Order: sequence, then structure tokens, then C-alpha cells
Amino acid sequence: MTELNSNTNVVRKFYFLDYFYILLKSVKLHSNQNDIFESFKVLKKQHLLGDSKYKKLSSDENVERLTKKQLAKFRYTFEQVIAESLDYKLIEKRHAEMLRPVPPRWTAETRKIDDQRKQIYLTNIGEDALMEYERSKQHFNLFVLKLMEKNHNSFKQLINLCYSDRTLKNGLLIFPIYSGLKLGFEKSNFVTNGHVIEYSKALAYQLEKDIRTYTNKNVSLKEKEAELILKLKNDKILGEDNSKAFNTEFYNAILSRFRKYWLNYFLKDIYNYPNSFSVFNIWIERARQVGVLHTTEFFPDFSGRIIYPTSVVVREMNNPDFLLAFKYPTNETLYIHSPVWENYHEQFVKVLLDEYYILQKTRKTHFINLSDLKERICFKLRIPSFVFDDFLQNTYSLNLQGKLHIQISLEADRLPQETNALYLKREPILVHGKYKNIIAINYR
Repeated sequence: MTELNSNTNVVRKFYFLDYFYILLKSVKLHSNQNDIFESFKVLKKQHLLGDSKYKKLSSDENVERLTKKQLAKFRYTFEQVIAESLDYKLIEKRHAEMLRPVPPRWTAETRKIDDQRKQIYLTNIGEDALMEYERSKQHFNLFVLKLMEKNHNSFKQLINLCYSDRTLKNGLLIFPIYSGLKLGFEKSNFVTNGHVIEYSKALAYQLEKDIRTYTNKNVSLKEKEAELILKLKNDKILGEDNSKAFNTEFYNAILSRFRKYWLNYFLKDIYNYPNSFSVFNIWIERARQVGVLHTTEFFPDFSGRIIYPTSVVVREMNNPDFLLAFKYPTNETLYIHSPVWENYHEQFVKVLLDEYYILQKTRKTHFINLSDLKERICFKLRIPSFVFDDFLQNTYSLNLQGKLHIQISLEADRLPQETNALYLKREPILVHGKYKNIIAINYR
């Protein structure tokens, strides 16, 4: 069988597929790059798109009064989206007749000026993409998935990463993150350099346990830990003498170094991913949006990030619960687990009830966090996040009609918008046009 090459490392630096849409919508209205950028800024605000993998909590940012630094970030993202949209032939650049230059000779500078003078237009592919968005966001994301996979084979690479190592449990990838407090080390405990060493050893011991538990691999992190400590000492973040006082100004920096070091270790040494962690982060967030895999940093009672597939790459598939997403030249096909409600509702309601009672038992409260319940159900059924949202709304409709043997109460506790947070790290779930984030279930 012919194996496909992957060029995932050339991905542009933005997470949300919404960026493709707001660029295409802007190009639909304008062709001049400055006008497109102005429209892009407004739509970026309307869609609450921030500079991270999380959406912003409010749209109170005044795009007319951006600081120089903010404007530079906006411009950088804009140019990144343009570059990737050109790769997928969603847009094209060309000169208007009156602007076509005839330079005496081409240099790097004249080429740059020439490119800036070009107009941007939608291609037929870009027009089709906008039509797909009008159908639904899921249709648009599936359309973009095909373009991305045709260019990169990135999702196939991620699926292979999950399934190729038989020591992994059902394709589960874990990336543990432990604060000092999580391991019993309060900030006040970091008094000497020796206390940092103690935390490091406790962290390495816990990571060894996690590797054994979730990957069935037995590894010793002693040498890797020693390498990290040596590097921290060489970089003057950690002192040589364990009995000397630890400079607490480096507290946050040193915990950040621990976190990044071990996350990269898991990615490279445990899972053998060939590219950087930043590239990996972009692709898994995009994969989550299209339903190829699910990723979360908030799985109940786990400290860190988990990733697992909600799709398969196979030659044949006869199961109607899987949606054909992309066909490869190797005669393999990517299928997303997107069950049909009519075939799946009984199983969904059963798992909803089972997982609710598991959480209720540990939380010891009638109303529990809906996002926690969502994480457990998505993991149990291996369904994408948007499938859960659709199924919950359908289940709640049956509940209102009195057609279930259980009674469901959905409420909005304290919504994220009522906090001082900048980014929306856990989105409440939209049910019948209202956001809900706590749930209670009773038998009728």
C-alpha cells in the first residue's frame, strides 16, 4: 500500500476554522487588501476570535482604537489566514488592469511592493465554501477539512498516531500537567534549591505512574529528569547548592520550564510525533472542530490534556453511524463517528444517565457541571463535541414532551460572561437558544 507523505509542519498559526469564513466573507465584499483587513477586524470581533485556542468572552474590544501591538497581532493573523487560503485556492491574488506594474527589474523589495498592490478575489472554491457555511457550520468545516487533508494529510497522521501504537488504550493520548500544589508543594514550600529538586523527583515519579497506567509502558525518567535539572542550572534558573535559597522570582518560570519539557517528552519520546508541540496544538484543535478527534484540558479528575480519536481511516465502512469525510489516493477513507439520532438515542440517554450518576456520587450534589458530564459522555461514546450538543438538545426536547422515563433540568449557573476572565475556556452548551451549564436528572 502506498503511504502518503505529510507536510503538517507548514500549517499557518491560527486555530479556529472561523478565520477562513471571516476572510472569505470580507473578500466577498472587497478586493482591496486594506478594505478586506478592515472588514476582517470587525468580523473577528463579532465572532469573538482571540489570539489563542480559546474564544474571547466579549466583543467590547474597539477595533478602531487598537494599540500598535494589537494591530500587529491582527495583521499577522490576517496574513496567516490569507496565506493558507491561497494554498487551498479559496482566494487568488491578481492585479487590476490599472495597477499592473512594469518594474525595470525584479528585486525582493519590488516583489513585496508588487504583491501588496494586488487585489484579492474569491475563487469558485471560495464561493462554494461560503455556500457551505450558509448550510451549517458543520458543512463548512467538513468542506475545509477536505482542502486541508488534500494538502497536508494531517488528520490521517493524527489518527495513525493514536492507533498505530498498540500500547495505547483505545487510541488515548495523555499529556499530564501537575502544578506544585497538585503534588503537595505549595509556593511557600519552594524555599531552597533542594525543594525544587524534591518537586522535580515527585513530578517524574507521578509521570512514570501515568505512563504505566495509560500507555502500558514501563519507562524510567531518571535520566531525562537529570537532563532537565542540569539545563535549569546551566541557565541560572536553579542554583548549584541545594541548601542555598531558591530565587522565588523564578517560581513561575521554573514551573513553566518543567511543564514544557515534559509535554515535549511525551510528544516526541512516548508518541513519536515528528513536528513541534506548537504545530501539534494547531492540528489537534482543528481536528476537534471537524470531529476527527476530541481534545480537552478539563476531563474530570485528570490533571492535564487528553486526546482520543472520534474517527477512523479504513478501506471499507458499512456502519451508517460513520460519516465519510475524505478519500485518500491510497484507497483509504476517513470516516467521522457521527451517529444518526434515530439509531442512537436510546444508547445516548442510557449513557447520559449512567455518567450523571457517576459524577453525582463523587460531587455529592444534585446539580452537576454540564461540561464535566459532556466530557465523560464524549469519551465513553467516542463522539465529537458537536454531536453531543445536538443529541443533548434532542434529548431535552423529548424530556419537555414527557417522552422519557427520566426528567432533566438544565440551568444556567454562573455563566463565563459573569466572570472577569478574558477567554472562554469552557463553553456553555446552547439548548433551545439558551446557554446551560448545570444539569440535574431524576426518574419520573
